[in-house]
Amino acid sequence: MNRLPGLLKIILITLPFTSSVTLPVGFPLKIYELVGLVAVFGMFAAGQVNLAGRSRVPMLWLLFLFGTLFPAAYGLQLITDQRGSLLEWATGRYNPLVNTLFHYVYLAFDIFLLVLVVDLLGKGRISTRQFVRFWLIGTCLAVAYAVLLNLVTMVGLSPQLLLRWDEVQYMTIGGVNIARTGPFKEGNYFGLYLLLSMVLALWASQQYRERFYTWLVPIIALGALITASPAAILGLLVLVVVAMLMGWGTPMLRLATAGGSVLVVVILVQSGLLLNFVDKFSLILFGGVTDTRNVSMVQRLNESYHAWLMFLDHPWGIGIGNFGYLFGKYPDLYTWMQSDFVSLKHIVNNVYLEVLVEHGIILFGVFVYILAFQAQRLALARQWLILIGFGLLCGYFLVFPTYRLSLIWVFWGFVIWIGQPLVSAAAAP
Repeated sequence: MNRLPGLLKIILITLPFTSSVTLPVGFPLKIYELVGLVAVFGMFAAGQVNLAGRSRVPMLWLLFLFGTLFPAAYGLQLITDQRGSLLEWATGRYNPLVNTLFHYVYLAFDIFLLVLVVDLLGKGRISTRQFVRFWLIGTCLAVAYAVLLNLVTMVGLSPQLLLRWDEVQYMTIGGVNIARTGPFKEGNYFGLYLLLSMVLALWASQQYRERFYTWLVPIIALGALITASPAAILGLLVLVVVAMLMGWGTPMLRLATAGGSVLVVVILVQSGLLLNFVDKFSLILFGGVTDTRNVSMVQRLNESYHAWLMFLDHPWGIGIGNFGYLFGKYPDLYTWMQSDFVSLKHIVNNVYLEVLVEHGIILFGVFVYILAFQAQRLALARQWLILIGFGLLCGYFLVFPTYRLSLIWVFWGFVIWIGQPLVSAAAAP
């Protein structure tokens, strides 16, 4: 299908628009979802998929997808056997069968997007240069949207002027109310996207020596500051420091970047963001379990505790997307803050525990093996900057709500293509 490269470019540009510039049809229907469905069907209609010797990881993900059917079937039986009490409180949730089908189909969609990326790169229908350029065009649009969203809300206008139908997440920094979500549902989602964008911008700047990629570094940094996500900001600083140590940029540019990095740290300290970040971890380091500043951390630890108890009861998995249905069956770890499992849709907020409890111990092993194998391939291919970015993503998973974001799978498709040891095509334009 001749239009597949063009469709992938549209997907790359629209990836960040997950909760803004969407069609409000009861849920935010995203542009890349519609285009992605057409592209995936077109890929299979076009005939043989060419993964150019990089089939191992995609095949493992397809094995993972097939394997999820078994815990899903068990979980459905487990939930429907709970007469009344566990389902009566599930306001706003799908019927368990619909919920399972939705999550399963979306996981399949994400995996096929990964295959689409590797297939088009493998056939030479799109180059790595084009892939990165169109991803970063989307990044520029996302940061521009985040700035516009702040301007619109600051003057008291409705975010719907910018086709934002969902609620906007705010954070007060230095007495100023900042809309930190950009086009995403949460600031943390936006922060992760910008972290991956910085990986691609720095890699492409080294690879192609074009000013476009170099100038994107401060633009991405501006977007990260808007997210007010300390994890994303610190991750970006790590990437920039590593890139400079690897010889990125001219001496003058490195000096300017070092000065900018110091300025960012000063902003983090002065705004209280860094202190807030440290305070949250004081719960783990110093046991500050009754500190109200640690409410979000306590909530996450309670959710993790529920997930662990759930896993001990059901080591083979409870099925994709079913954690929230069984949440109320287990006690909290810290009982001073009661969990409202009736009106809140609880999630694990830790990708590794999510996979462990929903997919079971065997598929958890497959999941971890895939990540470790891909990291090994990047190391053998000497793609150090991509490897560090991949490692930061895996670290992000410790406190991230889900791995089922399409942007993660599209990025992984690029990682699979780049992580081919001793093959010069990995760096081909």
